[in-house]
Amino acid sequence: MTDTQYEYLDTYLDKLRSRGRYTFEADEIINEFNLSDNAFKKTTQRLLQQNRISRLRKEFYLIIPPEFSARKTLPLGYFVDELMKFLERDYYVGLLTAAMYHGAAHQQPQSQFIVAEPPSLRLIKNRKQSIVFCLKKEWSREDVSQQKTDAGYLNISNPALTAFDLIFYSDRIGGINRAATVLAELSLELESNTLTKTAKTFPQTTSLQRLGYLLDHVLQESSLADDIYNVLVDRNYYPTALNPKTESENQKTPNRWKIIPNMKVEIDTL
Repeated sequence: MTDTQYEYLDTYLDKLRSRGRYTFEADEIINEFNLSDNAFKKTTQRLLQQNRISRLRKEFYLIIPPEFSARKTLPLGYFVDELMKFLERDYYVGLLTAAMYHGAAHQQPQSQFIVAEPPSLRLIKNRKQSIVFCLKKEWSREDVSQQKTDAGYLNISNPALTAFDLIFYSDRIGGINRAATVLAELSLELESNTLTKTAKTFPQTTSLQRLGYLLDHVLQESSLADDIYNVLVDRNYYPTALNPKTESENQKTPNRWKIIPNMKVEIDTL
């Protein structure tokens, strides 16, 4: 391939960026320039070495503008919607990533979290980017909104769904202590009506029990806890451990949530 052809590709990527796009697929470039697979590999290798592009997943690339060249990647909001269309999955940004968008970051999460419909998706992890996919068969559309980004929109869970997910997927984010630490800030964004609606549609009853217990006995958010309890009493619920990963000889549940307090919750205040 000649330098002139390289320049055509540079111009093409600049044109994509001028339209607000920061991603492309391999087939798009191959078809646009009638390239062989080998020629495509050679031209992308040059751009990868120059940090002008980054391969996020096989056949899916990010276009890296100069302001992000040192990072060699893009913030999630620049590409997540296009990535999930490429993967053909409905999704929303959730857990610690959603909490960060809602002002409850506490600490910058090392991984980004996306909740997506099955089948399972492999973790994206390299020196530049770490994306964890959590599977969920269905969710209430009212709990997910579109948020504008510099490159379009992304789907993101509201604070209430984020709170329940932090509990349900606590093993993916570092455990109950980490969930409680983020909830201490996220609780400021929780609204009674929304929390009640989300609780009614959230299928995992044990998550209602654990979240209600934390709000009630750890975070002293009794009003928010009452909102969840008013939903919980209409379900059949049974004793369950606060930390599902730890066995407890004491099976007593000295609280209205029927939670076995088999751990001491410690909130990181740094």
